[in-house]
Amino acid sequence: MSYPSRPARVACLLLLCLPLLILFPRSLWAHAFVIESSPTENQILDKPPSQVSITFNEDLQSAFMSIKVTDETGKRADTGKAQLNPEHKATMEIKLIPGMKAGIYTVNWRALSADGHPINGVIPFQVGSGSNSYTNETATSEGSVASRPDLIAVRWFLYIGISLLFGALCFRLFILPSLGQDKGKKAGASQELDQHSSAALPRWPVLLWSGYGITSAAILVSLPLQASWDAGVSIGQGFTLPILGEALQFTGAGQVWFIQMILVLLLSVTLIYTLDHSISIRQRRLWSYSSVILTLSVMLSKAFVGHPAAATHPAPAIAADFVHLAAAAFWIGSLAVMAVCLPAAGSELPASERTALRQAALRRFAGWGIAMVAALLATGIYGAVLYVPAPSMLLNTSYGLVLLGKAALLLVMLAFAASQFRSARQAAATKRAAGGLRAELGAGLLVMLLAALLTHLSPGQAPAVPFEETRTTGEYKVTLAVSPNAVGSNEFKVAIQDRKGAAVSGIQQVTLTLVPADPDKARQEFVLPVKQQPFRSQELMTAEGTWVVKVHALTASLDAVDADFTLHVGGKK
Repeated sequence: MSYPSRPARVACLLLLCLPLLILFPRSLWAHAFVIESSPTENQILDKPPSQVSITFNEDLQSAFMSIKVTDETGKRADTGKAQLNPEHKATMEIKLIPGMKAGIYTVNWRALSADGHPINGVIPFQVGSGSNSYTNETATSEGSVASRPDLIAVRWFLYIGISLLFGALCFRLFILPSLGQDKGKKAGASQELDQHSSAALPRWPVLLWSGYGITSAAILVSLPLQASWDAGVSIGQGFTLPILGEALQFTGAGQVWFIQMILVLLLSVTLIYTLDHSISIRQRRLWSYSSVILTLSVMLSKAFVGHPAAATHPAPAIAADFVHLAAAAFWIGSLAVMAVCLPAAGSELPASERTALRQAALRRFAGWGIAMVAALLATGIYGAVLYVPAPSMLLNTSYGLVLLGKAALLLVMLAFAASQFRSARQAAATKRAAGGLRAELGAGLLVMLLAALLTHLSPGQAPAVPFEETRTTGEYKVTLAVSPNAVGSNEFKVAIQDRKGAAVSGIQQVTLTLVPADPDKARQEFVLPVKQQPFRSQELMTAEGTWVVKVHALTASLDAVDADFTLHVGGKK
């Protein structure tokens, strides 16, 4: 029986500890959304407002935002350019022209959320009263801007290029040099194999440069395509200097792109020296390690744009995304080397040694594969818990269905890997193993495609569950109900009864104080009208998370009635 190498065992143990990341708080919004606006949707105003302001659940990026206010004829009623409130980066606003006439107005807005996804929506309102008053049929619409196939394709090619590049480097560094030892040779034989690496893997340099070329090209075109999507303009306009300049200066994607371009330029230098046979073996290996570090840096930079960067606690989310991609790239890239280069490996060796070489490669790859599977499982479970907060969302959201498809393909790859592990121990099974490698590689490419699709889908929020609970305090029973129990507008209802269940009359005052568990959030306080029970009020919840709701009431005899409730606020209504 073949056992994983020592480095693989260490990596496996470390990666199996990654599920501990689930212990971190995991509150996350899919994309930014509106929690408050002025004017509000369908609001009828007696006099024209001086500006329009829209507040979101999270800070926005300052690029490509716009607010366009038009009257019934389509004429602009705003003064031009939207901007972020200097004191509140989650609020964008625009001034309106003075002297707006009575009528119906439409606010079309567009913004860039923290995870780099553009969002847009419509807010209608009316100035003055009359027969044209709004009804529920003119309610606002908002949501994430639909992604484009070209963005998904570029992300897919980026994943493929990184996998070929990283897998080829790691296979050469961590698997191929040890083959001589696996065959029972001394360290000198391993060094001799290193000296004749071109003969051992004649197609390896082509595979390496192919990975670099695909990676560089995908990164190069990613910014113009992303900028055109963010700005809501054509693809051709995305390549113009004004759009590119704004993306580079004001978006996270632009800043990460600049870093990635520097990394790929440095990578071209290290790869040249990696393949330079005029220098010593030791020097070539040092340049190879430098190439690995730069490739890992490209993968890490990618994690700073997208869903992980928008997490409430981005550090563990970014780390998990990075490890997940690195493990997948090692696995799929090494498969490519095994499928493309291994059939031609050792062409100058005798047939018996050539067969032993391939068997040894399969055994070494199987050992490292265990560590990569551990990493994928650990980070995949963490990502599922982080981005899909409710199990039902796996079946009723596009993100959940694609995630299930990706998990199913990974299981198929795992089944192929188990077959390769058995085949590696049998000399007669080498040809069968080659066919399995190609099938496993094909499944891996499909996994990369689904991963690219996931980056452009909204994970969604857990469905809001209305809250209702009763507390007994002294001689009274206090019932609090909150619906829909989501960020945004909610109805708060309070009922106060005696021990027999009869409504207490003569309540003088009811005050609700909402205290957040997160110290960075502000507490809220409001008074409910006390006309009749249950006492009702429509109030705004500004953020998800856990809140302690303190109910304070005064009876006709000035007795204080106090009760505390723990409220877990879900996502958007």
